[in-house]
Amino acid sequence: MDGKRSREALLEFLDYLAKKGLMNKATANARKAAANTVLSILDSNEAEDVTIIDIDQLFARYANLAGSKYKPESLNVYRGRLKAAIEDFKNYQNNPMAFRPSIQSNGRKVTERSRVGQGETAADRSISRPTASVSSPPPASVSILPIPIRPELVVHIQGLPYDLTPAEANKIANVIRAMASTE
Repeated sequence: MDGKRSREALLEFLDYLAKKGLMNKATANARKAAANTVLSILDSNEAEDVTIIDIDQLFARYANLAGSKYKPESLNVYRGRLKAAIEDFKNYQNNPMAFRPSIQSNGRKVTERSRVGQGETAADRSISRPTASVSSPPPASVSILPIPIRPELVVHIQGLPYDLTPAEANKIANVIRAMASTE
């Protein structure tokens, strides 16, 4: 295979979307983090063409390997991000000239924009809901974002909204910077 549909090509594609402004940088980075984490369990042969991967089977394998490291809700968020990344990647590979990302720069899904004005936000739709009825609405974000900062040290950030603005991200970053020791 020529590598055009490989794991590395997918990650480069996500960088391209962010760099060219075709997708919000945070969205592209979140998809890239999910893809990088989950697709890391594939051997080199399996990673040659990510467009033919059975996502459900992949996540069953990943859940078995990750054990209790992630909550089911986090795995569902990763599954959604990876699925969207691969779908966009397939669409781009099939017809680059007609490609439009499934999420616009404002974070709304292109195919579902009409429903947003009816009391449902893009963030609400991106959360996998259980089949049983739930009495309270889901939180704005149920994702847990793992950030490796040193060998053998991963920090997990939880509760980031899907529509996080750059100003809000800077505010969070400033709080973290204030916690750093100056030794």
